[in-house]
Amino acid sequence: MEDKTEGQPIERRKLFNDWATLVVGQEKKVFQMHKGLLCSVSPYFKAALEGDFKEAQEKVIELTEDDSKTMEYFQFWLYAQSILDKEETVSSIEWDLLVELYVLGEARMIATLQNQVIDLMIRKATKENALPNNETMYDIFGKTCPGSPLRKFIVECSARLCVIPDWTWDFVDGAEKSQRDFLKDLVLEMYIDRAKKQEQDFWKIRCSYHTHAEGDARCSKDTPNPEKVLLRN
Repeated sequence: MEDKTEGQPIERRKLFNDWATLVVGQEKKVFQMHKGLLCSVSPYFKAALEGDFKEAQEKVIELTEDDSKTMEYFQFWLYAQSILDKEETVSSIEWDLLVELYVLGEARMIATLQNQVIDLMIRKATKENALPNNETMYDIFGKTCPGSPLRKFIVECSARLCVIPDWTWDFVDGAEKSQRDFLKDLVLEMYIDRAKKQEQDFWKIRCSYHTHAEGDARCSKDTPNPEKVLLRN
């Protein structure tokens, strides 16, 4: 007979059998999370903690380039499967934190986290009728790879709102010329040829900005946007 507790198979309980330690940022802040949970959501953590690396033996991973505040939100998400706590709203969470969470998810191959961040961004843009500031835009295109769904969302959202932000033209020193040219060309093309004067319900097409494995079910267009407001040109 299968051993169960509270209706959950024993394999589920094994997620909580062991701990892993993440040492984050230059200040080396220590986070302890269940090893099984980390491995279940991230191929990166699975390879590090169950492979032939020293991290698997020591159960310690150093993430010096990550930010401790972002890791606090990731830790909450890992256990709650929600980015926002009960008292938080889409207005109270900052764009830069959402971007850092997405970057963390992309780097560690955590598609579920990436998708939840995209959904919150759509809700935030819908509610505030605004996009991230220049500094956050630099982070989006400096910390993600070409073809990133986050880049796709930001560019298409800018074009369909018929807004070309300052960051498109005025890059900080050190920005790659190819990055600058790519953004200029793409935004202009979408602005001129594809932007239409009509409602754009980004919530209904949010699945096109998600990361799904082949064969996964797609998001329902009929699920209502919690903010119940459409982005408009």
